Amino acid sequence: MTDGAAAAPRAVAFDWGGVFTRGTFDSSAVRALAALLGVPVEELEPTYLDLMVDFEAGRHDLPGFHRRFSEATGTACGLEEFRRTFLGAVTERPETYDLLAALPAGVRLGMLSNNVAELCDVVRADPRMGRIEAFVFSNELGVRKPDPAAYRALVDALGEEPGATVFVDDNPINVEAATRFGIRGVLFDGRFPQRFARLFPGLALPAAFELPGWR
Repeated sequence: MTDGAAAAPRAVAFDWGGVFTRGTFDSSAVRALAALLGVPVEELEPTYLDLMVDFEAGRHDLPGFHRRFSEATGTACGLEEFRRTFLGAVTERPETYDLLAALPAGVRLGMLSNNVAELCDVVRADPRMGRIEAFVFSNELGVRKPDPAAYRALVDALGEEPGATVFVDDNPINVEAATRFGIRGVLFDGRFPQRFARLFPGLALPAAFELPGWR
C-alpha cells in the first residue's frame, strides 16, 4: 500500500461502496437484513457473503439474489421489502463527492466497484459523478476485485498506465491487489486525508476530512 509521493498522478479512480457511502453492502446490508428478518447477523453473514460473489459478478439479478438468499437461509420476506432494506442500507458520504469535484481538471477520473445492476445506473446517472470518465462495474465485467482483470479493465478504460493511476478503496485487500498490479493504491481509512494530500500538493481537501475522527 503506497502513501504516494512520486510524479503527480494522471488518473484517479475510486471504489464506490464504503468510499462514497457510509457502510457497504458487505457490512451494513447484511446487518439491515438480519434486523428485518429477526435473525442474528452471524447466522446470515456467511451465506450472504457467498451469494454476493455471484451477485456482484453479474450472474443473477436482485430477484435471483433474494430467492437464493431466502432458500439458503430459510428466511422469508417479500421481494420489495427485501429490495428496500438491501438498497437502503448505506448512506451517502458527502465529503467524497466534494473531493471528486475539487480534483484538478486535467486528471482523468474513473470508478472501479464491485457492484450490482440495480445500483450501477443510479451511480452513473448521479450528476455529481459527471466528471467520471470510466465506470468499471464488476457485474458488467463479470470479474470482482481483487482479481487482476478488474484492474486491467480500469487502466484500459482510463487509457493510462498503472503507475500513473491512483486507486482509492476502503478494503485493504483491494488496495494491495491494485498495488501489486502497479497502480498506486490508497486506502480509504483514518489516514486517507494525509495520504491523498501528498499526491496533490496544494489541493484543498473538503473541510470534513480535517475533522478529528471523520472516518
